This record gives sequence, structure tokens and C-alpha cells, in this order.
Amino acid sequence: MAQSDQVERNSRNKFSLEKYYVDLVTAERQYFIGYSAFLHWGAIKINYNASLHHPSLLGLRAHPSLSSSNRPVVDNSVLTWHSPKLGFDGQWQQLASSERQVLHQTDEGVVEWNCLQPSSRVQLTTAAGTTHHGLGYVECLNMTIPPWRLGLQTLRWGRFVSENHSVVWIEWRGKYNLILLICDGRRALNPKISDRMIWCDDFDLSLEHCETIREDSIGETLVSKIPSILRVAPIDFLRGKERKYVSRGRLAFPGGSDHTGWVIHERVSWEQDQI
Repeated sequence: MAQSDQVERNSRNKFSLEKYYVDLVTAERQYFIGYSAFLHWGAIKINYNASLHHPSLLGLRAHPSLSSSNRPVVDNSVLTWHSPKLGFDGQWQQLASSERQVLHQTDEGVVEWNCLQPSSRVQLTTAAGTTHHGLGYVECLNMTIPPWRLGLQTLRWGRFVSENHSVVWIEWRGKYNLILLICDGRRALNPKISDRMIWCDDFDLSLEHCETIREDSIGETLVSKIPSILRVAPIDFLRGKERKYVSRGRLAFPGGSDHTGWVIHERVSWEQDQI
């Protein structure tokens, strides 16, 4: 094959995914999670906007939007997202410095995590005319490697936000192992992550009163909403089991007082023979 033909073929098969994640938890434990993603792989282009929310937040629409319009807009320290199709108008005001990390890089591509707002002050108005306030979080993930090629067996992710502190963690187990734990802009030493406790040399974060807000396979979550995802992702990858929770978090520093806040966290797992 001529070099020019190979370059053209690689260009046609190039994979890229940009995914925004935003959330909010009110003082009454009402949660809102918003996703906005753009996938481009060869001739396939998919725009996807969706939300997951507490049943008491009226006016929000569960059915996702496949439109490229009404995506989040970042302007310095503020993210705004006006989505009539999903039934909300939201503003996330940054409270803590952003964090950017390259999680994985090979000749094939890169996985870059940009934590735009480890802590946010949020105002969310729904189509029902009600306005909700609370603390939240914003991140953007950029990938040029298909996620099913990372060889993951287990993925853990979570974030804790209180009035004065923020914690975020990522753990990969599988072909590539990764553990990242950041508290108030500082990377933690000797981090350890479990389903109910996050700890390191400098602090302990316990996850209490966990409430399951989603438990399903990746395929059941996506395929019913975006049938064209079957043209992209392998079936074995879509069999991964996702469990998402909202919990009360208690952050404790040695010799100091405890700080309470809300935690949104998840665990996704794949069977060994599916990797």
C-alpha cells in the first residue's frame, strides 16, 4: 500500500470523543447530572446530550437529544448550558482551580482529562419554572483512543464537594493501571480507593448513606437511546456493568475537624473474558 493511501485510510478511521460531564446536588440531596458528547470516527458522527436527575426535579426530560445545538458553553470561570430539549437552563460558577491530566498516551492516541471545575456554585432552572441551587462539578474528557481498547476490567470515578473542599478520583484496573486522587488541587500520596472509602497519607474520605441512582449495563444505557452506537462499540464492551451513586461524604484530616459534603461516584466493571 502506498504511503499516501495509508495516511488517507488512517485519517478516515481516526477516532475522537469529547464528553462534558456536569452535575449538581442540592442541600436536600436532589441530584442532576448532565452529559454532552461528540463522537467522530470515520464517517460516523454522533452528538449526544442527556441527563439523569432526581424524580422531584420536575420539568426535566429524560429522553436524550441527538442535536449538535444547545451544548455547554465555557466562558472563563463560568459554564452555561441552555437545553430546551432536555428542559433546563443551568449555570456553573467555578469555585476552585481547574486540573488537567493526561491519563494515558500511546502511538494510537491520548486520553486527556480536564477537570474544569472541581467545585462549582450551581443554579439550575427547569422547564417547570423551578430553580434549584447547590454545589456541583464540571469535567471534560477528550479521547483519541476508543475506550474499548484500553483493556479496562474495573473503572472507579468520583467527586466530593463541600463548601470549603473538593476531592476527585479516578482508578483504572486492567491492561493499564491508574490511580489519581486530587484534593484541593494537590495530588495525594499513596492513594487507595474502595467502594466506600477513599484514603491517602493526608486524609480519609468516607462515603455514607449511599443511594443507587443508576445500575445497568453500558449497552442498556446507550443502545436504547443511540442505536447507531452499535456501529461503533463492540458488544463485549457494551456489556460492562455501571453502578452510579449519590452519597454523603465525610472528609477528615489528621488532627482536624470533619467536613461534610455530597459525593457522586460510580463503578464500571467488565468480565475478564470480555477485555
